[in-house]
Amino acid sequence: MRVSENMRMRMAIHLVILFLVSNASTLSSGSSAVGMHDFESLPGDDLGLAGAELSPSKELVIAFGQDSNVIVFSASDPSDYIETPSIGNSSLNDASFHPSGNSALIVGDNGTVLRYSDLDKSLTDAGVENLSGSDLLSVSWSLSGSWAYIGSSEGEIWRVRASGDGGAETHLLEGLAGQSPVTSIDCISEGIVCVASTTFNGIAIIQRDHSLNWIGGSSSPWSDMECLDSSNSCVAISSDILGTIKVNTSNPDKSTISGVEIIGLDGVLITLADHSENRFLISMAPFGIVEHDLEKNATFPWLENSDVVNENIQLSGERIVSTWSLNENTGWILTDRGNLASFHTIYGTVENSIVSSILSIAVLLATLGFATTVMMSIFGWGKDPSPRRVRKNSRASDSRRKR
Repeated sequence: MRVSENMRMRMAIHLVILFLVSNASTLSSGSSAVGMHDFESLPGDDLGLAGAELSPSKELVIAFGQDSNVIVFSASDPSDYIETPSIGNSSLNDASFHPSGNSALIVGDNGTVLRYSDLDKSLTDAGVENLSGSDLLSVSWSLSGSWAYIGSSEGEIWRVRASGDGGAETHLLEGLAGQSPVTSIDCISEGIVCVASTTFNGIAIIQRDHSLNWIGGSSSPWSDMECLDSSNSCVAISSDILGTIKVNTSNPDKSTISGVEIIGLDGVLITLADHSENRFLISMAPFGIVEHDLEKNATFPWLENSDVVNENIQLSGERIVSTWSLNENTGWILTDRGNLASFHTIYGTVENSIVSSILSIAVLLATLGFATTVMMSIFGWGKDPSPRRVRKNSRASDSRRKR
């Protein structure tokens, strides 16, 4: 019986559909790359924490938040903590360790600037008096340790350092772009330059002479930013936008920023943290984490909210304020209520992903081979009426192999 052309076409379409269905069936939903264990809590109830800062040695963490609450604890063992006295009742918004690691500045509302000394474990007023009334959102020491830069909710950026009389020396930077909150400041060592992110005015480079260069990015309200000293690059985030900043230290006004929308997020991006080498951990709300590889310019699932719900439903409803890594495979997560969970890489997830990929490829190849074989039999593909040309090609292949 001869098969009509229409019948052949319908059979071909059915085979294509079969192939596509087989392809879709090999896909699986994403799962977390890390698991959680060792749940801890800092002293107090519902602490209202805003963030935390890891020391340069990666041995100490300073957590801060509402009512001038400051808690200092071990990065590897949060149960080993120091409760500091409350100084005022303002909300604290950011902190930065001096490059020496011996002290840190903590800034907050109403011009609050506190200083923690790790030498005597003391928390004191830093004596910065002329910032009174300003809500301070961000702070970062330059990597030379000579100045700290402080940003406010009204768009001001000051450079600050201790003075000989026990107070502080402060100077307002010139070239500010307007009343846009300065959400984050971070610094890199080459050229001793710093980078500032804002809500409405984009990204600014703070040069060694404290002058400002605005390089763009004003179309996105940047909420956080983190720099990698090794590559003169920074990453900024804005809900579902990830910006990559390339800092030209020799000619800062030629620094660039590019942004990309991350599709398929199960939440909004809220905070950034350096993870390892060229990788960042980006916290989301609701509770979740993604990993961004700056070198590959790729973002991957890290901790899924659904897995957190299954593991600890109370924790899943809290807001992540900080993450820090002890090494490439382990670290801690801190929430606004002062609860913590350690994370560790699930090696089986990586291995299973490799096996799944191999199996998926095998299934696709097998399906494609089956479809090709059947379609060749239906349409007579591969039955070349010119055996001479086949033999010629065969001889050419043989001759190539002999060379």
